Amino acid sequence: MKYFILTYEGNIEFARETQEYLKNIAIDSELVVGATIDNQKYKRCEVVMWNWIEVLLPKCIECNEDVIIFEDDVRMIKPLSDIPFDDYDIIWFGYRRGKFENKNKRITGTQALYLKKEVLKDLYDNFSSYKRKIHLDHAMSKFCVKFMEKYKIYQTKLSYCCEKEHTSLISLDNWKQYSVK
Repeated sequence: MKYFILTYEGNIEFARETQEYLKNIAIDSELVVGATIDNQKYKRCEVVMWNWIEVLLPKCIECNEDVIIFEDDVRMIKPLSDIPFDDYDIIWFGYRRGKFENKNKRITGTQALYLKKEVLKDLYDNFSSYKRKIHLDHAMSKFCVKFMEKYKIYQTKLSYCCEKEHTSLISLDNWKQYSVK
């Protein structure tokens, strides 16, 4: 299994701190550096999805392994060893709120996702098909709902992650409630 942290150029130092944090709990990760907001192509609501399409998913597909993708602010609050990776194709184990069992099948937050290598091409094709890119968590939620019959998808009962407090360029939410200092 391969571990990636998605970040952008202006946040490299923070991402390296997260990478070091993960290394200290025996997770050897690779930084993937995407674009930042530019108000033309990479708008606030679209930049992370663009980064998945242009940088992250091609790297994941190329590695030809199952992957875990972390946001650059992630902090683990439960051990990965508790997650049944062998039983599922997609595991959403780092998030803020929302459940697939709810009427509105939408999860907010993509702090940590497990994806089997067989899922990656469908995810890339699905994300690329959007004419107008959207928030990543919304796109990922829609993908999971659309592909529930094809893939075994699991959302942990509680998030295994929280966020290290920092200034976010994309979130307008008062996300301090989801973070550790």
